[in-house]
Amino acid sequence: MYLILGCGDLGYALAENLKESEEEVQIVERNSDKVRQLENRDFDVFEGDFTSVEDLKETDVEDVEVVMILSPNLQTVEDGIFAINQVKMDLDIDPIVIARATDSILKSEILDRGADEVVVTSEMFADYVHDRFQEFRERIKEKKLREFVQGIDGKLAIVLQDNPDPDSIAGGDGLKTYFEHLGVDSDLVFSGRIGHQQNRALVNTLESEMKRAEDVDFEQDYSAYAMVDVSTYGNCSLPEDISPTIIVDHHAYTSSRAEAEYEDIVNVGATATIVTNYLKYSDIEIDEELATSLTFAILTDTMNFTRGATSLDFSTLEYLLPFISNELLQTLQSPPLSADTMEVIRKAIRSSRIKNGYLISNVGEVKNRDAVAQAADYLLRREGTLTSLVYGIEDEYVYISARTKDVRLHIGKTLEELYGGLGSAGGHPTIGGGRIPLDAFDADQDNMQALRGEMDRAIGRKFWEAFGALKSER
Repeated sequence: MYLILGCGDLGYALAENLKESEEEVQIVERNSDKVRQLENRDFDVFEGDFTSVEDLKETDVEDVEVVMILSPNLQTVEDGIFAINQVKMDLDIDPIVIARATDSILKSEILDRGADEVVVTSEMFADYVHDRFQEFRERIKEKKLREFVQGIDGKLAIVLQDNPDPDSIAGGDGLKTYFEHLGVDSDLVFSGRIGHQQNRALVNTLESEMKRAEDVDFEQDYSAYAMVDVSTYGNCSLPEDISPTIIVDHHAYTSSRAEAEYEDIVNVGATATIVTNYLKYSDIEIDEELATSLTFAILTDTMNFTRGATSLDFSTLEYLLPFISNELLQTLQSPPLSADTMEVIRKAIRSSRIKNGYLISNVGEVKNRDAVAQAADYLLRREGTLTSLVYGIEDEYVYISARTKDVRLHIGKTLEELYGGLGSAGGHPTIGGGRIPLDAFDADQDNMQALRGEMDRAIGRKFWEAFGALKSER
């Protein structure tokens, strides 16, 4: 039970909040007009002087766990502390006593008088503004984007990263919903594949009508372009001779990134976090499927808040949770694995080798290159593994996928440095991949054993050497 001593504006607001939380509250107030007003609002009020020991004993003080003295007057606060401490001794009770101070200078003085805690109202306001600053900033950004989008005349292409992941798919779909709310028609455009079971499940959930880049004419079909979850031409299908109109991305700044008229590149855990706040502050109703997909994207990109998560990611997830389907979220997180994928994971486990926390695995030929990435995800969970690298052959290419828990690494840059000269490679700080044509290897492509050996030397051994896990032969 709470006992509030003095019910000005602060005391009344606090009493209202406690009442809404179904907490027991009793108020001590000497002003008879205030007492009547509080009684009319169904508060339990005792009319009396809280600096009087006798009056305090007439309240339900023996049942109270927390006493709050909320007068702004220092002398009244000190007299109230003296009275309640006398009551504590007389009745052998020990509630926590919280007092109010108008500035931090008075805090130590009030503590010396016997309060257990002191709340400085000026500090409370400063903390409130600080805590809400991020919200204010997101609200301002949404307002600026809304004004910018309303100036777009024609159809807009939402260009996702190549081989889009959950964050790119859900972020793109959320942005499409946002644009439609503003009366701007848009298409989701991607290049590569949507092969991972989680990604396919997400596309099916959102019923996204995604267009392949090779099936559109960027210049003829669209008048504006938005890069989502990507900010470089090298990782998306937008032609380099077309400047993006909008970039929304959570990846760190790179010197090679494109430049747009409107840019929102923020160091948060997921692009879905940025997009969700556009929807939130434009008062767009987020349906269950989209809310669940955005939640899934945030959880996936932050690895369940163990990687790169910020306070904005946490508060955004808290906002989304009332709208999601727990059953759908579980389905997205654990979709059925195909027999081919399970076979690749089995081969990855059997062929895996680890040195100093760096694991490599050559899975040979695969039917679905996305299984290589899933094997890299799975092997990162092996005890003692900091970084996993899995590589396998599909058609005319060797596909590489890497994952890391080592915060000292930028695995995407590492792959680019190691294998960019053989093919294409890159990625983000914790996730990377690459593709190397088979003719880059000095081996007979019809001799699988020889080819795998050359792959191990050119990919696996080189990876170990880069981290000092294996001495270089050079």
